[in-house]
Amino acid sequence: MNSDLLLLQTALMRSFASGAKHSEIWSDPSGMKKVKARVFKEHGGAGIDADPRSIMAAVAEFKRTGKVDGFRDLKYVCLGVGAVDSRGWCVLADEQIRTKVCELAKNQSTVHRRLRCFQALLSSYFTFPLGVKGTSEESKEGWRSLRTWLAAQRTWLSKSIESKPPWFESMERHTELLTDQPCEKFGKALLREDSTGLMDAKSNLSIPENSWVIEETLVARMKAAALLRDAVFKAELPGLIGLAMGRTDVTVGEALRIRCVAILVTRYAACADRPEQPALRDAATGTLGNPWLRRAQWDAWVRKDGRPDDQAREMVFGWLKGRLITDFFELLSVDGINDHRRLSYWLRFVPLVEDMWFALGTSAQRRHGEQFTDFRERAKGRLLDLEGTTADNNAFVMRIGAYLAVEFGASGNAFFLFRWDALRPSVLKALTSGKAREGIWINELKNETQELKLRHVDSPVAVKSWEQKFDDKLTQLIGKEPDHRPACVPDLEKLLVQANVQAADLRVRGGALWVFTEERTSGLARRLKDLGFGYRSSRGWFKE
Repeated sequence: MNSDLLLLQTALMRSFASGAKHSEIWSDPSGMKKVKARVFKEHGGAGIDADPRSIMAAVAEFKRTGKVDGFRDLKYVCLGVGAVDSRGWCVLADEQIRTKVCELAKNQSTVHRRLRCFQALLSSYFTFPLGVKGTSEESKEGWRSLRTWLAAQRTWLSKSIESKPPWFESMERHTELLTDQPCEKFGKALLREDSTGLMDAKSNLSIPENSWVIEETLVARMKAAALLRDAVFKAELPGLIGLAMGRTDVTVGEALRIRCVAILVTRYAACADRPEQPALRDAATGTLGNPWLRRAQWDAWVRKDGRPDDQAREMVFGWLKGRLITDFFELLSVDGINDHRRLSYWLRFVPLVEDMWFALGTSAQRRHGEQFTDFRERAKGRLLDLEGTTADNNAFVMRIGAYLAVEFGASGNAFFLFRWDALRPSVLKALTSGKAREGIWINELKNETQELKLRHVDSPVAVKSWEQKFDDKLTQLIGKEPDHRPACVPDLEKLLVQANVQAADLRVRGGALWVFTEERTSGLARRLKDLGFGYRSSRGWFKE
């Protein structure tokens, strides 16, 4: 045995001659756990503790001189390449300085120091404010260049025969983090409710909660869901909307919310069957805005195959028009939810309506409550103040082709149709001012320049509903027809003349449409039943 080992042996024997001290705490699990965590933090984890002020000071000095004063300052500069200073500048935005930092890191004399520089630059890569509003395009381009450099360095370091710390082994398990699809794997796994990969990367690579990695993982989850079959995607949709809108533990900023909602809208628009989804409609309009008022914004975000997704935009626009029309007749007409005939009639025209406005009386302007608040939010940018009328009157104004159609909420008001190119200047100004609110007088929406004036009164003689009369006149003028006829009693007059029976329309007085015959098995009876008539003994057939 050489002298050094003999000396060590003698010292150990002397130390333990009197027995171990405080042996009762040697097996304390909490103490051992703390020591283990400290050792891992200082020698095994990817995180590096450093004073932000020291980092920014080192970056500023390097920017000024192009030199570093020792390895510690180089490590600080590496940690700060993605940090944005008070003027919005960072090292990644400057190609010359960025390249010099990477060259210094690459040319370190030992693998250990080269690994430490890689570790510091990797930390900057994960903490870079990629999705933060105001981050410059030059910085983002520099971030992508850093990613390429890190990928190359990882390959070189992995081939080195020197031992690697545990965090580098984790980097080897998640090499896709240094590619242009960094979180695709995590997104697919999360769709299967498997978060082990993401948690492993976060823990061992010291990825903070506010890192772009968390945001890109959420986007990747949306994209993975978009690849599902229609039925499966629709089943997942409620949960995905909740995630996108930040209704879970995951914090979702505005930019991230826009990206996620755009993915969901585009995918739903591609479904073979796409009935209205109120939650998706409200998420889309609340995030991206009104698709007909903010088309440029929509087309910038909601894209398919690199082009604006016209189908998705028109789908949401159609939903919004239908919701606003429903709001008007259920909330703002005097008859409220009982005004189902006018509601059903105008819902048929949704595909033909190019624009719409809502002129509100003073009562609706002041109404509180969730329904009225939601309506005003959805109609933002298309609200007018209706002046010169009763407080409870409101007007629903639609542009349909070359015409402007006007319906009123209060009972007894007729329907008016105007040619767009013949509108009074004051009306045109109110509709196109672009102001948050503009006033319009009621007599300007029901004046003598109208092209057509119709009343919502069924014809008692011809047994023709007002819906049929509207369609006969309106569709002829605008040159277009809705997909189906209105909910009424088509061709009933012809049927009654052939059968030589009497009828009376009492609906205008709150009654029903009556056909006075007691036939219950004839062809006429079968036809009346098909038209939705019911039978009342000793009186005949009726339809409300």
